[in-house]
Amino acid sequence: MNRRGFLKRAGLAGAALAASRLAPAWAQAATVPTVEEVQDIEHLNGGLMEVLGIDFSKLEPSDQVTINAPEIAESGANVPVEIVSDLAPSEVRGIHCFVDKNPFPHIFSMSLGPKAAQTYFATRIRIGETAPVRVVVETADGRYLLASHVTRVTVGGCG
Repeated sequence: MNRRGFLKRAGLAGAALAASRLAPAWAQAATVPTVEEVQDIEHLNGGLMEVLGIDFSKLEPSDQVTINAPEIAESGANVPVEIVSDLAPSEVRGIHCFVDKNPFPHIFSMSLGPKAAQTYFATRIRIGETAPVRVVVETADGRYLLASHVTRVTVGGCG
């Protein structure tokens, strides 16, 4: 092996070692926490009681409701959110959105009109810090279906 070959291999080995030491920190910084890690049920219950008159224990997690939102939002001031449900519009009494850690957890409530073709709603919301976005679909038969999605916020949007 000549000097040039040795220097190339040593340089590549050094770069690989440096990258392996940096990768875990970079990967950890980009991960999105789970709902359980960032939820604030006590604060959320205040909004649920005010709007729906129920607490968190009455909500049923459901696959019939889906939230499409970014996992990481560069700014919490303008976060796109889509709500989709497999339920027919006639089966839905209301759609309510909450963010656990916002100063006021209730974001909006809406109902679908009689001519709605599908249970779908898209908007942009403010998120103050990394927290679960919760959607509660109130059904015509009195159930409250829950969907949750964590959005990691790098710059808060509520203050």
